[in-house]
Amino acid sequence: MGKIFRYELRRMLLNKYYVCLLIINGIFAGFVLSSQTVAGVAFTAPFSMWSFGGYIAGVMPMAVLTALFMLCGYYSRNEKMVAVLTSATPVDGVRYGLVRNAVVALGFLLICVVVIFMNIVFIGVIFGHWVFSGFLHSVFIILPGFVFFMGLGRWVGNIRPWLLYLLVPVSFGLNMAGLRVLDFFGGWYFSNYPLGLAVGVDGEVGFLLGRGFVVARVLLLIVGGGLWFFSLRRQTGLISN
Repeated sequence: MGKIFRYELRRMLLNKYYVCLLIINGIFAGFVLSSQTVAGVAFTAPFSMWSFGGYIAGVMPMAVLTALFMLCGYYSRNEKMVAVLTSATPVDGVRYGLVRNAVVALGFLLICVVVIFMNIVFIGVIFGHWVFSGFLHSVFIILPGFVFFMGLGRWVGNIRPWLLYLLVPVSFGLNMAGLRVLDFFGGWYFSNYPLGLAVGVDGEVGFLLGRGFVVARVLLLIVGGGLWFFSLRRQTGLISN
């Protein structure tokens, strides 16, 4: 399976569509930095954890959109033909599905690394602030939304592959809407929650992940993980549809 993983990874990284989407993510991240992060989120400093969380919430819809596009490729006609050939080999279908999921996750992780690095450089150069001790919170912001949409994407794709193509613009629109009830990446939370907190002696609002936010992230992980698990039980879902 190691050879298959390396092959799938090279195929993704060298794919011109993925490279273009990676560049688009970088451009979009630059737009968010220059139009929103530079002014600070909810009257906090641009280099605060609140502003960083708002930045992550702003760029994640595009990153998840890219991951969904990658997932769509696994349900294309060409990929179904490959799946038929794979089914005739000793390669286990479930393990093959896991490999493909891992490749999508790594593709998404690469995008996250790029956009976070852009934030570090931007804040460091513009404001001279190079302390990032709290940036591990970004994992808790990024992971639940990604798991939820990947689980939903796999589940929808196994039922009707064409629905996955519909999910792409719908998910992007819902994420960008900034609604409290559909706050998949915390856009509403980071823009509104600090406004109700007391300002400290340093003039900044202390960073806090509220209970409601944490519970919502856990629910996204559970639901997304459950959808992914049930879709995996149908193996890759590429032959049966």
